[in-house]
Amino acid sequence: MVSNTATVIRAGVASEVPIRVLVPGDVLALSAGDMIAADCRVISARNLFVAQSALTGESNPVEKTSDALAHTSHTTPLQYNNLAFLGTNVVSGTATALVVATGGRTYFGTLAASASATDDTPNAFQSGVNSVSWLLIRFALVMVPLVLLVNGFSKGDWPQAFLFALSVAVGLTPEKVPPTRYLGSDASPLSKSR
Repeated sequence: MVSNTATVIRAGVASEVPIRVLVPGDVLALSAGDMIAADCRVISARNLFVAQSALTGESNPVEKTSDALAHTSHTTPLQYNNLAFLGTNVVSGTATALVVATGGRTYFGTLAASASATDDTPNAFQSGVNSVSWLLIRFALVMVPLVLLVNGFSKGDWPQAFLFALSVAVGLTPEKVPPTRYLGSDASPLSKSR
């Protein structure tokens, strides 16, 4: 029931607006304790330190400035000191920042989209489990009838031979391989885990 807001400067007037109505081009006023509501380019800053551990894992706050960047060797946008990102918060200082991306177009939004994307191609572990499973199935299809016939003809007790052949089939089934894999179902926990 509590909505998140951001302080936006529109037409020279600062006002609190819900973050869902932010658009690229808005100017945010940031101060200590504020959550950054969009990806922003810092326009002016005074002792601005931002905690971006949610994105980088870095426990120390990072200083942000309004300095224009010369050609740099930075490999990710998170290394630029004039950009602030959604999902981070202001530890100390004040700043004004220009919103450059909101929602799913933010850096955090692209990370969330790539993390939730599913790849249906089996990895090496899943391929190995599948090939071992089929090997065990083929082996069981050969061994169980052979054990049934040999035991049935040698002892003449067919119900006992059937139970022994059934126990051989159970013994050939490894404990850790899910039974749904043997049925050819894609509902196996191994096929869904990443």
